[in-house]
Amino acid sequence: MLSRVQSRFLSLSIAIPIAIALSACGSTGDTSGSTSTGGQTGAGGGGGGGGAAPVIEPSLFDCQAKEAPVRVNPIPITCAADPLCTEKLVSGHRAAGGELGVIAPEDTVASVRAAVVLGIDYVETDPRPTKDGVLVNMHDPTVDRTTEGTGEVAQMTLAEVQALKLKASEYAGDFSCERVPTLREILAAAKGKVHVLVDANKTDRVDLLVGDIQETGTLEWAIFDTDSTDKIDQALALEPSLLTMIRVGTTEELDTELAHFAAHPPVIVELHDGADPDALLPAIHAAGNRGFTDAFVVDVGAGLTDDPTLYDELWSHGFDMLQSDRPDLVLRGMGRWPPPAQP
Repeated sequence: MLSRVQSRFLSLSIAIPIAIALSACGSTGDTSGSTSTGGQTGAGGGGGGGGAAPVIEPSLFDCQAKEAPVRVNPIPITCAADPLCTEKLVSGHRAAGGELGVIAPEDTVASVRAAVVLGIDYVETDPRPTKDGVLVNMHDPTVDRTTEGTGEVAQMTLAEVQALKLKASEYAGDFSCERVPTLREILAAAKGKVHVLVDANKTDRVDLLVGDIQETGTLEWAIFDTDSTDKIDQALALEPSLLTMIRVGTTEELDTELAHFAAHPPVIVELHDGADPDALLPAIHAAGNRGFTDAFVVDVGAGLTDDPTLYDELWSHGFDMLQSDRPDLVLRGMGRWPPPAQP
């Protein structure tokens, strides 16, 4: 029997093609509930040409920003890397949002800066190597979807990738100065402000991943994230103090991996797609750790309806962290956005 969460996911997944069709026909949601606090909009979406007010004033993080963004997160910054922290936390998929995001182009420095302004706890990012062995942030194997160029990242040099113009017309703001960033640039932008989940599933070059973390001085800010125990072993052999994150699907897998990494426990445990949260989360908590899941399907419904209460059911199962393409909506549902007005 499907759990309530799984049933909700199924219902929303059926609705996705319908929603896409409606969107293509020009259907728009009601954004009349948007409110502004300190010049920052608290509700709704906001693409470059959609007419809705942007979630955040773009000049705080885009190419017009006059200074580095200030962290506004009310959660203690040490909480992100502390498995005993009981605060509910939020991760921005591909920084301030992936394909469903409305704030900034995914996997860019601007998106990290936006995440800092937004006040989320983690940004996830997708490094993969170029032909000349430099890690750049690109979710897909090719540059086709997010830039105006074509080709496989692995067959292009860093210079060739960074010469491409990003597709950014759907976002409010000026992103003309943005380019495909290196992992080092992402880590530098996040350092001291937001933790980075470094997705290690898109490359076997563990040496490059660990090297970039070491050389940017971000061992306290980067979390090595993968479902491969072998990659984690390789990474810890290169840097024993590296923060790590494991992914499991069953209690048996959880027990095996926690035993394997008993000398250096992970700081986060992610549940694989299809895993039973009601079985796994109590075991994760009993082991002194925290449960993490993706909220992408719920993001669709929440984004279409501007209803952040749709995330409540995930929280009700006992998840400690949600990763979202719409971290702005998750934060709004938690009462963390918009932030309190400054005196």
